[in-house]
Amino acid sequence: MFVQATKSRRQNKTYVSFLVRESFRTSEGPRSRTVCNISALPPEVRELVAAALSGQTCVVLEQIELSHALDYGGLAVLRDAWQRFGLEKLFADVPQVRQRRLLQAMIFGRILFPGAKLALGERASGTLLAAACGLGQQSETFDEDDLYEAMDGLNGRWVPIEKKLYAAALPQGVSLVLYDLTSVYFEGKGPQGLGAYGYSRDHREDRPQILLAVATDPQGVPIHLEVLRGNRADTTTLQGLLASLQRRFGIQQAIFVFDNGMSGTINLEAMRKEDLHFVTRLSSTTLRELIAQLPQDTQPQLWDRTKLLELSLEGKRYVIAGGEYRQNRDFVRRTARLEKAERELQRLAAVRRKKPNPQKLASQVGRKLQQLKAHKYFQYQVDEKGQDFSGKLIKGQVARLSFCNCASILARSFSEKPEPTLPANKSPSGPWWPTSREPKYL
Repeated sequence: MFVQATKSRRQNKTYVSFLVRESFRTSEGPRSRTVCNISALPPEVRELVAAALSGQTCVVLEQIELSHALDYGGLAVLRDAWQRFGLEKLFADVPQVRQRRLLQAMIFGRILFPGAKLALGERASGTLLAAACGLGQQSETFDEDDLYEAMDGLNGRWVPIEKKLYAAALPQGVSLVLYDLTSVYFEGKGPQGLGAYGYSRDHREDRPQILLAVATDPQGVPIHLEVLRGNRADTTTLQGLLASLQRRFGIQQAIFVFDNGMSGTINLEAMRKEDLHFVTRLSSTTLRELIAQLPQDTQPQLWDRTKLLELSLEGKRYVIAGGEYRQNRDFVRRTARLEKAERELQRLAAVRRKKPNPQKLASQVGRKLQQLKAHKYFQYQVDEKGQDFSGKLIKGQVARLSFCNCASILARSFSEKPEPTLPANKSPSGPWWPTSREPKYL
């Protein structure tokens, strides 16, 4: 059956009729007859009847649901950037085409859905990752062994890749290099020769780890990445990194910024000999030693901590920075420690011991205060019989250490024009105070 539209004229008017007709065969040939007239139905209903009679399946629009779709939006952006910047040239030396495409897929996956290599196949399901990287969309499984084999193809080719990326991203070179370390621990034994137990930034000293040394430009663009043994001390990593940056990228005149974990005396002296400038954070002990060298009439506790204090002593430039946020944060922490320490001292004083031991009691009190990080604020005394002890809070020590704890000190090497030294007869509120000039490299 089918729908047929017929036209007829009556009294100079044209009429259109919509008939449902049926075809059938006779001895004289095929014929058709009218089953019904649907001219009175609305046009959309007539179209629905015509579609149904022609064999089409009709579904209510409101009942249509999306059951499956492939994600491609983020991949389209990454693929366009990959082609526009010519990043495929980075892996030109990798011999196998499939390995180069798997490396591209791992990079895209790391950006769009970070995870382990084992999870890449699961994360890539429902996306066009394989097709976007030139792999078979239906056949590619992103097997873990294939991914690691593709990464092995980078052995011996990593240094040229770093040089190409540095030349393309920073053609003018860099004048400021930021350097830091992080750690990655393993549930197994870790890589042979690199996995070792050491200081864990993830607080997992019970697991072997490796260290990642990263150098970036001021915007955070990576310049150099190095994998180090997990038990390396922070201070032993800096000179090797400086040598790699100088030899590999030709970075000779730059200012290096790193934290106090790398600011050992040997490292700083080595940088001065190489005429390399640096900015680093020093310890609170150095801050107290620096304050001790100031004139006796100064009162550090009364300094305006919302401003920066610059000093130049013994060929070094120091910047003492505080801030209301840091001051309030340290006040809350210090108050909590003191309250816990006082409660602990009261608890220990209330204990009645069957076999008093003065040395054991003093050691126990000292360990508790150290665990609470409050041993610097208390003085305690145990009697000769070991039955009782007294402890008191050193208020002057609290005031002095509170200033040192809420302030941070930065040190940097001199530029060609050293800063003027602190006058011996001027207090921190004098005319030399840097009100309008901020440190150049902070």
